[in-house]
Amino acid sequence: MSNLEKNERIAPYADVIVKLLKEIVYYEDSKTWNNLTRYQIEITQYFEMIGIELIVDKKDGFAFLTQKELDDNGTTIGLIRRMPLSYELTLICILLRELLEEFEVKDTDSRNLFITRQDIKNRAELFFVEKSNKVKLLAKIDKYIKETVELGFLREVSKDKKYPDDALYEVKRIIKSKITNDKLEEFKKKLEKDAKKD
Repeated sequence: MSNLEKNERIAPYADVIVKLLKEIVYYEDSKTWNNLTRYQIEITQYFEMIGIELIVDKKDGFAFLTQKELDDNGTTIGLIRRMPLSYELTLICILLRELLEEFEVKDTDSRNLFITRQDIKNRAELFFVEKSNKVKLLAKIDKYIKETVELGFLREVSKDKKYPDDALYEVKRIIKSKITNDKLEEFKKKLEKDAKKD
């Protein structure tokens, strides 16, 4: 079999499948995004055969994979690893989700929300007013921001070693799909309950 014949057997959307298995696909990646929207039905059908659901949000411009539960016990095929969030990381995600919600309510011409390291610290401090663990959280703020970037909820835009609080990040709208309004309220109640215990 010639190389040409071998290539003809490869699906024209194979690159999209590989990318989705690795990470979130955004509209900014125009080549992959165009292929994704062009072959969305075929890609959806491919993943359905292995118990995975393709989520595409064309309005906000992102796509990702989620595992379908195979029974009432929440069993999945285990291809996509679930990552439980720590208390601190959950808090940061809640803060970002709230900031994005506030941003979208405002009358603005800007599509994307950009915030600084200082913005994140300021919002965290509001939650932990007069709480001893506020100092502990802020001492490791860079660790939690890095983890949030790895989750795909933040994208680092710029960094300033001289003025670290001026580091700029974009809040990715995928956080709305990962943390729905119901989950947001559930997390907030848990965090508030835990905060009162302190």
